[in-house]
Amino acid sequence: MSKDFIKSLTSVTKVVDLSSPIFSFMPVWPTLPDVMVTPFKNIVRDGVRITLIKMTTHSGTHVEVPAHFLEHGKSLEQIPVERFAKEGIVIDLSSKVKPGKSIELSIVKDYYDEEIREGDVVMLYTGWSNKRGLNAEFLFEWPYISRELAEYLVSKGIKAVGIDTLSVSGWCEKVATHDPVTDEDASIIHKIFLQNNIIIIEDLNNLDRVLEGKKSRRAFFIFAPLLIMGSEAAPCRALALVFKEE
Repeated sequence: MSKDFIKSLTSVTKVVDLSSPIFSFMPVWPTLPDVMVTPFKNIVRDGVRITLIKMTTHSGTHVEVPAHFLEHGKSLEQIPVERFAKEGIVIDLSSKVKPGKSIELSIVKDYYDEEIREGDVVMLYTGWSNKRGLNAEFLFEWPYISRELAEYLVSKGIKAVGIDTLSVSGWCEKVATHDPVTDEDASIIHKIFLQNNIIIIEDLNNLDRVLEGKKSRRAFFIFAPLLIMGSEAAPCRALALVFKEE
């Protein structure tokens, strides 16, 4: 157990669940298959209750590692478990972002440059988790990280980045009901982070409960994924251990 974790535990005031709930036909990246949660065994008939789940590794709150877009990138079991538990900061961008537009560098750098520390987990609160549902705004028009912002976060030496939208990249595909919001391939932003061994956490929830009306707040984050051998991603139960105010 790391010294950072032990130190953090002594100053924690509450634990916030940052995970989006898993249920059938929940909102996911629109071209991925639907999540299905169904009873497999019934307690009245079988004397036991067991649930069957069908979902991709990118459904709900999930972690992505280098194997997602890099041919020789590390998969989940090759990442030390302590990488999925680390101190960091939530920053509030909810009043500064626009639907379907990139989150520009100035929005973060001008307000939070001195607050982001080397080695941090940086959690971006856009407010999109409050729109979660089968609606166009949540499914297609979320704000996403620009190249300049991604490169800036890399330069700050962060270890992980999280966001309360379906992806760090913008919606770049086409379906019957919605055109792309960006012509930039999803791999570009992902690769900027993954090539620098920065873990990505997507579809977060409840970041506003960490902030409690503040523009930023530090916490200790746990985002341990299921240990799926050889996988590029996995669902996780993300938690924030919120510190006492100094």
